[in-house]
Amino acid sequence: MNKTRLLLAFGLALTLAGCGGRSLGNKIDDQFLAPKVGSEISRSHSDLNDTTSHIVVTSYNGVVLLAGQTPRADLKSLAEQAARRVQGVKRVHNELQVLAPSSPLARSTDALLTTRIKTAMLADNTVPGSQIKVVTENGIVYLLGLVTRAEANRATAVVQGVGGVQRIVRLFEYTD
Repeated sequence: MNKTRLLLAFGLALTLAGCGGRSLGNKIDDQFLAPKVGSEISRSHSDLNDTTSHIVVTSYNGVVLLAGQTPRADLKSLAEQAARRVQGVKRVHNELQVLAPSSPLARSTDALLTTRIKTAMLADNTVPGSQIKVVTENGIVYLLGLVTRAEANRATAVVQGVGGVQRIVRLFEYTD
């Protein structure tokens, strides 16, 4: 049990350290918001669970991204409605695809692609990589964060240079 708590604390610390431009309170709120939204979605319909749907919930500054796959359009809509009911959600970007859930191999490929993108961003000193959250699902890269328009454009250019990216979806909040 202590090992689990230590790993959770370590993961939280790493996540918080990599999210610049927001208050500590906002960072902590986001850490709890995504799991709350995920639970609300799971409770809203039996087909919105891990075996029939693959739903990735991400939160940045109260903005929630729903990515992944669900087998029917009505489930996509139900997931969004459930997310909107959660206190603290400012906006929901419903990017769920009406498809069968992705395979474990596809998810591994997406994780590797996200790592390559974050590495490229951190290597480029013109991109505020620590202020940008990158989520990859089925080769589609979602970018969230609090940035200027110029920073968003530079980040997008970096992502375009990474092989394997199918599409880029910018969900930034602009500071200018």
